[in-house]
Amino acid sequence: RKDSAANLDGEEEDECGTGEDGGVQEILEILCLLGAAQRRLCEYRCRDALRVYYKLPHSQFYTGYVQHQVGRAYFELSDYQNAQKALETMQRIEPHRMKGLEVLSTALWHLKKEVELSNLAQRAIDFDRHSAEAWCVVGNCFSLQKEHETALTFFRRSVRLDPSFTYSHTLSGHEYVANEDFDKAATCYRDALRADERHYNAWYGLGAIYFRQEKHDLAEYHFRKALSINPQSSVLRCHLGMAQHANGRAEDALETLASALRIDPRNPQARYQRATIY
Repeated sequence: RKDSAANLDGEEEDECGTGEDGGVQEILEILCLLGAAQRRLCEYRCRDALRVYYKLPHSQFYTGYVQHQVGRAYFELSDYQNAQKALETMQRIEPHRMKGLEVLSTALWHLKKEVELSNLAQRAIDFDRHSAEAWCVVGNCFSLQKEHETALTFFRRSVRLDPSFTYSHTLSGHEYVANEDFDKAATCYRDALRADERHYNAWYGLGAIYFRQEKHDLAEYHFRKALSINPQSSVLRCHLGMAQHANGRAEDALETLASALRIDPRNPQARYQRATIY
């Protein structure tokens, strides 16, 4: 196991290494795979993380925790259908699990599945009214119906229950942006960053506000901060390219947009932005 520990920075096969036989070895290999996958997920190397998770034994793969992480990975890849599938599997396995419901509700929001999101909100509130995740789900439900003030009420309730719940801070910011109340939106994003400075969505949110206010230098700074946390995001690279173009650096913008397309060739906004520069 010393050799295995020494190789933790290598590929997952090396990370798990070899060692003594029997049940202890099996447990160590499972823990090693989980650690390798979690590290990749924290680095937003989501495809790599998924490859490791799918190497887990069936009995470990189909647990609430692992399905939550698989759902997160698909969500970060903007694969909302598979994110929904994994997170609903998580719910079936662990009906009492609240962690992960905020991601499931946001996946349903992106998929515009109002009925499923409404049912999820009702089940979450029925199960645990004192959970920050439950009120976050309710907020997403009203957000999808474009009832922004009502959504904000529930996101604020979520934050009161758990001030460190960054997701509801950031979603509150998005609702204020939808209402074009940029000062309050910026406050929400900063609150999210105080709770977790690696919450790249909040850095992106601030950048988007500054871009709309034509403060392109500040927008570029915040998009770069978001990208330093999640360098695998085609969407972030696209917005950085837009800020670079607005700052008069067309060549840099083209290079950034090209990198966005290398990460996700399906990104239509990156293609459109490149075309406008040419």
